[in-house]
Amino acid sequence: MASVTSDGCDLYYEEAGEGVPILLIHPAGATASTWGAATEELARIGRVIAYDRRGYARSDGEPARSMSTHTADAAAMLEELRAAPAVVVGTSAGAAIAVDLAVRRPDVVRSVVAHEFPWRYARHLPSVAQVAALARIAWRVLRGRHAAAAETLLRSAYAYRDGGSAWDAFPEEWRRIGRENARASLEDFRNSIGVRPSRIELATVEVPVVCSYGARSPDGMARLVRALASAIPGAKTCRIDGAGHAAAFDATANFVQVIADAVGDRERSAATGCAA
Repeated sequence: MASVTSDGCDLYYEEAGEGVPILLIHPAGATASTWGAATEELARIGRVIAYDRRGYARSDGEPARSMSTHTADAAAMLEELRAAPAVVVGTSAGAAIAVDLAVRRPDVVRSVVAHEFPWRYARHLPSVAQVAALARIAWRVLRGRHAAAAETLLRSAYAYRDGGSAWDAFPEEWRRIGRENARASLEDFRNSIGVRPSRIELATVEVPVVCSYGARSPDGMARLVRALASAIPGAKTCRIDGAGHAAAFDATANFVQVIADAVGDRERSAATGCAA
């Protein structure tokens, strides 16, 4: 089993393709193996590296209690595999890590694609549905039902603006991974909804950043993403047609196109609405 060591922790990774390095940083409740068809598509564009983050599945360690730990792990992955600088791609909590990496280790980053980083989520008034979900999550955590709490969290996170949730359409294996990695998923939620990186830190970012959101996601997510992009010099905001929070699952081709544009191997397509 291939692994990279970061601060005494062995991190499992998978690799495919060759060329420009593309590091995939998974969201809460996921692993290197839940990118679906996106991995194969991206392997036609560059050298794809996907890994199980600390505390998840095939990697060692306890669930990280701070984003800084995950950021250091991502940098170690790129350095040990001689894959820097890389196009760093993350969704949700993974996007938080990707952006933080651009702030703290720009030397290992070529560009960033951050899909629906819930930056400063805790500073915004949640919807009625989100309040109800948060209450259910807290109640289940208090009762020690962490798997059920994580499932509630992930179903809510993947909700579409027009009803339903990508969570319920995922392969059963993916949902099992989410439940089995419940504690890490819940820590991810806490780590990614705060104010790190700060506005002052984001203003120092010099690498190209694309902040994307799904056309099927609730309106509140688009506002969060636009606020993040406005804090990063030169960042682009991109709407991915057909996608919600699970862009790699919902609209694989459109998600891959956004990454391909960041790599620089293709022209931007009409399927992606990206603007500075």
